[in-house]
Amino acid sequence: MRGAELERRRYQEEYDNAHTQLERNIKGQFATPYDLAVQIALDALGRLDAPRTFLEPSCGTGAFISAVRECDERIEITGVEKDEPVYEIARTLWGGATSNHVNGDFFDLASTLGRFDLLVTNPPYSRHHHLSAAEKTEYGLVAERLSGYHLSQLAGLHAYFILAGTSLLSPGGIASWLIPSELFSVNYGRAIRDYITRDVTIERIHFFDNDDLQFDDALVSSCVLVLRKKPTEATDKALITTGDFKQPSMSEEVLISELKTIDKWQHFFSRDDRVTDTCIGNFFSVKRVLSTGAESFYSKDREQWHELGIGDEWLVPVLPAPRYMHDAIVEADESGWPTEHGRALLNIPLDIDEHDLPESVQSYLETCPDKVRNSYTAKHRKKWYAIEQRDPAPVVCTYMSRSNKQPFRFVRNRSMAVVTTAYLCMYPNTSFTDAELDALCDSLNSIPPMVLINSGREYGGGLRKLEPKELQSVPFETDIAPKMGRLF
Repeated sequence: MRGAELERRRYQEEYDNAHTQLERNIKGQFATPYDLAVQIALDALGRLDAPRTFLEPSCGTGAFISAVRECDERIEITGVEKDEPVYEIARTLWGGATSNHVNGDFFDLASTLGRFDLLVTNPPYSRHHHLSAAEKTEYGLVAERLSGYHLSQLAGLHAYFILAGTSLLSPGGIASWLIPSELFSVNYGRAIRDYITRDVTIERIHFFDNDDLQFDDALVSSCVLVLRKKPTEATDKALITTGDFKQPSMSEEVLISELKTIDKWQHFFSRDDRVTDTCIGNFFSVKRVLSTGAESFYSKDREQWHELGIGDEWLVPVLPAPRYMHDAIVEADESGWPTEHGRALLNIPLDIDEHDLPESVQSYLETCPDKVRNSYTAKHRKKWYAIEQRDPAPVVCTYMSRSNKQPFRFVRNRSMAVVTTAYLCMYPNTSFTDAELDALCDSLNSIPPMVLINSGREYGGGLRKLEPKELQSVPFETDIAPKMGRLF
């Protein structure tokens, strides 16, 4: 290992210690482990015959520059870095006759940089909500101008880099991208998947194990996407690997035309190719929970509300968070309240003005903190205190999990209780009897774990998640036939 690499690590550690994890997360700054950078660089260089030029469009302190230079001292390096203090570190360490380092926004510079034989990078992983509307517009225009593909507003910063950066390759050039693997399982990654299966050729995708985080401070599962700058042909195959990058535990070549037919590439090795005629969406519509915007203000134990002089007519029962929900069935008393759970939401109908409320309710509303009253959620209601009115869902699903044995649970809700957090609400598409709903819930809990896992998305540390449309698409077989018509 070169002395410059040891110096880079020292600078990187100093920089990380001087900035909070939140600051680095917002900027998408996750330092690449050097050993992994070398493995990725060797893999990319081995696909080219004497490459002359190398682009690192988001070089940071230069982990990939260091790795590429370790493997090939002759290659001409261009490194771009937006963050000036980080740029100064890279320029100091790696500047020289064969290196050109630029301080600026890659998207402002992309059209002036020229063409490159090689690109290896870990682009910034900033989620879309950390990008301003102006940034999304600017980056989207540059990426679309260079690639011809338009990205969803939900795409993270790394997606813009992939389109713009790969477009700067010379014909036959290689790009290796260390990116979040969720991009291959989500709708906003569709444009990327279309681009890499048409305009360029996938050589390899390596998925790291979800419990093997590549970054100490990023709860995200990672993959390496290797692309060649040439249009995909009908006979082209991609190598899909998983486990260790250098010595994969599993590998399979697949026609790119077949890969295009798979919804969630992230689950390539655990996919189930069986065809089922029905899915959960044939029986249920799946919706997100209602949002209070301030759980601590709107939710209390039922007895606490009563102590404040607020009766049940101003309350609606609410189920506890999944970690406190150990029941498969939520039973109800004669009034519809859960027999085992006593939380309740303040539930003021929209047609009642504040001055018409009982004094006890008015007094409680007066205690509302300004940050709650002026929150985004409250400001976008017709009346700031009137939360969404929602029918209780007869079945609810816990949609986040780290368990392999039972990743998602389905709970039969026989009460009037609503849910506000960490669940998905399942409403029958048509009328089912209570007995049929009981049987459907039993069947839902019998769905094989991998079928549910493969329908959702996975993050680092083993975290799994299901979105409403993903849950509706889960293959589902039951003795109860779906009925025509919709209730909700």
